[in-house]
Amino acid sequence: MKFKFENLGLLHNAEIELSDLTIICGENNTGKTYATYAVYGFLRNWRQMLWNVMASEVAAMKKSSDKYQINLEEFFSGKINDYFLKMSDAFKEHLHDVFASKEDAFSNTKISISVDKELDVFKKAYQRRVQGGGSVLATITKEENSPILEILSVDDETEIGTFGLVEFVLDAIAEIVFRPYFPAPHISSAERTGAAIFRRELDMARTRMLKALNEMDSKEIRSRPWKLLQKIETDYAWPVEDNVEFVRQLEDIDKQESELAKKYPEILSAFDEIIGGSYKVVKNTGLVFQAKGTKGKKYTMNEASSCARALLDVGFYLRCKAKPGDLFIIDEPELNLHPKNQRAFARMIAQLVNSGIKVFMTTHSDYLVKELNTLIMLNKQTEHTKKIQEKYKYSDRELLNPDNIVLYITDKTGKRKSQNILRQARIYTNLGIEVNTFDSTIELMNAIQNDLIYGGE
Repeated sequence: MKFKFENLGLLHNAEIELSDLTIICGENNTGKTYATYAVYGFLRNWRQMLWNVMASEVAAMKKSSDKYQINLEEFFSGKINDYFLKMSDAFKEHLHDVFASKEDAFSNTKISISVDKELDVFKKAYQRRVQGGGSVLATITKEENSPILEILSVDDETEIGTFGLVEFVLDAIAEIVFRPYFPAPHISSAERTGAAIFRRELDMARTRMLKALNEMDSKEIRSRPWKLLQKIETDYAWPVEDNVEFVRQLEDIDKQESELAKKYPEILSAFDEIIGGSYKVVKNTGLVFQAKGTKGKKYTMNEASSCARALLDVGFYLRCKAKPGDLFIIDEPELNLHPKNQRAFARMIAQLVNSGIKVFMTTHSDYLVKELNTLIMLNKQTEHTKKIQEKYKYSDRELLNPDNIVLYITDKTGKRKSQNILRQARIYTNLGIEVNTFDSTIELMNAIQNDLIYGGE
């Protein structure tokens, strides 16, 4: 899936194609977060965009005798990108919600989302019953390997525009035709450490409700209660709010076991090594961190290390929610991590990618990128690299195929070099990823130190 942005916040121009591992590097205030949040916002709310685009089309459908039939292949074949473009336009109207900004903040923004190749989406069968008032109003069915979606109404008078049938038909179309294009996103924003510390106090819904109540008098609330809902607007960007809400529900989420944890428990073990322990939910105590080698001593999140707090939501996502096909988005995974653990996190990312979870991350870490470079170079599997792999104890599941990685670097363009763009970096099988933004800084530091050490008389 490709995302093209123009005039998106600090970004003048950007084109991002999601891969198994997608990385954005660059200096501060160059637009990395704008690109990340926009990608997440669309993947989070694509169903609403599809509703905006298709609701009137579905409502206008006519039935023959007592049923509707939609030939999905005739309806969508060769037209998927047309719908993606319409959804892109619809998404632009929601950008201010994604970033919790003013409505006109993105009035000059242009968005285009597309795919290179249409998928074969008609293999799986689909069936759903539409109920209302305790009885079945209609059934929606698609047979295996058939493109025909059939809506059979029990009552001859039932129209597709009534009893919520539009919503159910749209859900069927979304699930059959469009869902295969969209990975389920989970985001760990850069604000995750604060969310871990203040998770008990941060109730977004309550805060918005209290703010709205404070702005309305009691007479207006009684006479126009719907106005209360209209005033409840978020003060936080979607990624931040979603991150906070996820962390607030950890005690309930703890009861679940992810597909990833069942199939690849070694990834969970690698994560526990990084944080130096494990998270537990203890009855009558709540969420605690148990450090490795402390004989069962448990710490609250306020007492735990900054590393344990920074990766709290990541740990619960991996253990309780993660599944192949997901898109795991993490902003600056190196936050509060020692260089040793930054390297370990890079190796864990490689394992996630090889388990079928796509990863999208922004980073400032030279250690993390260099470790990824090592995993790319080891993937050559020559006699020499195999010896190195064995010597330093890298597993085969940590090796990375460079064909499945894209890295973008923020750069400057324009006459005064004042416009931020994303430039795709080259990836070499024998050297890894080229990241000039790190190399130039390291070279300058080395030159200064050389002058200090060798430049005197």
